[in-house]
Amino acid sequence: MTSTHRIPGGPAAAARRRAGTLLALTAALVLAPLTPLSPPGTAGRALAAEPCRQEVTGVDLPDGGPHPLIDLLGLRQTWDLATGEGVTVAVVDSGVDARHPDLADAVVTGSEYVMVPAAHGFERSAPAPEQDCEGHGTAVAGLIAAERTEGDRMAGVAPDAAVYPVRIADGVDRASFETLAAAIDDAVDSGAAVLNLSFAIPGDRAPVREAVERAVDAGVLVIAAAGNEGNRDPSQSMYPAAYDGVLAVAAVDGAGAPMQSSNAAEWVDLAAYGENLTVVAPGGSGYRAESGTSFAAAQVSGAAALVLSRFPELSAEEVARRLIASASPVGGGRNDLTGAGIVDPFGAVTGLGLERAGGAAGDDEDRAPAAIPVQAVPRPEPGLSDTAVTALAVSGGLLLAVVLGLPAVPAVRRAARRGWHPGPLGPGPGGPPADHPPPGPPAATRLDWLDGTDLPPAAAPRPAGAPPGRAAPRGRSATTAPSSTRNRT
Repeated sequence: MTSTHRIPGGPAAAARRRAGTLLALTAALVLAPLTPLSPPGTAGRALAAEPCRQEVTGVDLPDGGPHPLIDLLGLRQTWDLATGEGVTVAVVDSGVDARHPDLADAVVTGSEYVMVPAAHGFERSAPAPEQDCEGHGTAVAGLIAAERTEGDRMAGVAPDAAVYPVRIADGVDRASFETLAAAIDDAVDSGAAVLNLSFAIPGDRAPVREAVERAVDAGVLVIAAAGNEGNRDPSQSMYPAAYDGVLAVAAVDGAGAPMQSSNAAEWVDLAAYGENLTVVAPGGSGYRAESGTSFAAAQVSGAAALVLSRFPELSAEEVARRLIASASPVGGGRNDLTGAGIVDPFGAVTGLGLERAGGAAGDDEDRAPAAIPVQAVPRPEPGLSDTAVTALAVSGGLLLAVVLGLPAVPAVRRAARRGWHPGPLGPGPGGPPADHPPPGPPAATRLDWLDGTDLPPAAAPRPAGAPPGRAAPRGRSATTAPSSTRNRT
C-alpha cells in the first residue's frame, strides 16, 4: 500500500467544501431542537470517543528474520552513539495507538482535533490515546521511535525519542486547512523539536503556510513528505514540503533507486526508503507493510532526533544542513528525484566527511579522534651504513602503516558486507561516469575518509526568512499537553 495523505485542492474542491459546510450548518439548525444541549467543549470529545468504523489490524512477525531497514540505514552502529533520548518529535496525523508494546514507552499525551459545525470548523479535545482508525499515524510514529528489542525485525530510527501525537480525528485528508494549521500550532506549543508532516496538499494554502512559518520561526525542524503522485512537472509543487524552511523527503526502493510514485522537483531535499516497509499496526499488536513518502519522511525525522540527542545545542537549520551534507548521493550528485541523496543517520551523527562537504554547521571538534604520535627515526649509530638506516626507516614506516591501518580493516569489511564502497562518490578521476550511479546500494556510504577523496559540495537548505531559534526543552515524560497560547478561532 502506497501512502501519503493527499489533501484535495482547487476551486472545485473548495466549492464542494463550502457547499458541504453550508449543508452541515443547515442540518445542525434543523436538528437543533431535537438535540439536547451540551456544555461547551463536549461535542468534540463525544465525536472523538466514537469507535473506529473499521479496525486496521496487523500480523505477528517471527523472531530471527531479516532487519532490512535497520541494516540499510546502519542503525546498529549509529545507536552506539545516539538513540534519540531527550528529543520529542510531534506527529500530526491520524493518531498513534499507544497500546502497541513497541510504542508504549514512547508516546506522550498529545491532543486531538475534531471537525464540528462551528464558526472555526474544529475543536481541540483530550485525545483518545489508543485510537488510530487509519493506522497511518501509528506506522509513522513506529518508524520514528518504536522500541528496540532483541530479535525484533523492526525498530524506530530513534528508539529512545518521544512522540507527541496530534490526532486529526476525521482524517488528515478530510481536514480543513484551518484545522491543519491549528494542529501544527499545537505541535509547536508542545515544545517538540521536530515536526513530522506526512501529508501533501497540491496547492499553497495560507493557513497551512502561515502555521509552518510560525513553526520554523520557533526553531522547530519541519519535515514533510514529497507526495506519491509520481509528478515530474517542475511547475507543480506539493505543500507543506515545498515551503521554505521545510525539509522535503522523497522515497527510494530497497535498492536505492527513486520510486516511480515519488514526486520529483527542485524543492526535494532528501530521500529515504519507502518501499514495502515493516511498520507498527494499530490495535495493540502486530505489524503490516506500507510504502510511500510518508514513511520516508518518518525516517528523516528519526535521523534528526538522533542528531539532536547527540548535539542538543544545534539549531534546526544546523541539523537540516547536517542531514543534507551527510546524505549519500544517488546517481552521482544532487537531482530532483532524491535531492542531496539518501539520509545517512550514521554520517549525520558522526560527521564523517562533512568538513569536505562544505563544512556543515555544528561539527564538534572536541569529538574528533586524537592524533597518533609518531616517533622520529633515530640518528644513525656508529657502524650503521646509510643503506641500513634507510632500510630501518622504510621498515618502520611500513610497520606504522600496518598499525594505523588495522583499526580500519573491520570497518572496510563491514562496509563490503553492506555494499558500501570507499572512494569517490561522484563523477571524476577514479569515480563512476556521470551517467552511471555509484556501484552498490547508495546507503550511508561515509567511508571516503579512508583514501582522502572529497565529497561533492553540500546542498544548502533553502532560506526561510528569519533564522530559526531554539526549540523548547525536549523530554519523554508523559505529561498533559500545555494549553495553546495561539488564537485558534
